Amino acid sequence: MSKESTEVLKSKIGFGIKFWLEYENFNILGSGWANLLDNIEKNEGSSLTQAAKECNYSYKYAWNILKRIEKRTGKSPVITGKGGSGGGGWVKLNEWGRSLLNFYMSLKLEIDDIKRKLEETMKIK
Repeated sequence: MSKESTEVLKSKIGFGIKFWLEYENFNILGSGWANLLDNIEKNEGSSLTQAAKECNYSYKYAWNILKRIEKRTGKSPVITGKGGSGGGGWVKLNEWGRSLLNFYMSLKLEIDDIKRKLEETMKIK
């Protein structure tokens, strides 16, 4: 049993806020999946392999994320193309993918602001 005072224990309390986008009650975009879409957007015309690496995902896991979004919403968030004679290919967000990412990021800004305000409130008490 801890011998710390209640005030010391209370000073160690924090909180986290998680959120995700839903489409017809299916989760379609949380922080990790949004990070993948963001990396695809930043490296437009690059490979999915590169975007996946930046998220510490395997190519297969990243591809499955994109396929899950497509299965759950009925529309893929990306456009893909084949590479040249050396193989490979490219991927970029389509209008749907950019819409999802922009909506997620705007909500994240609002939620980060709410969290900051709540943290300030916790310090006052």
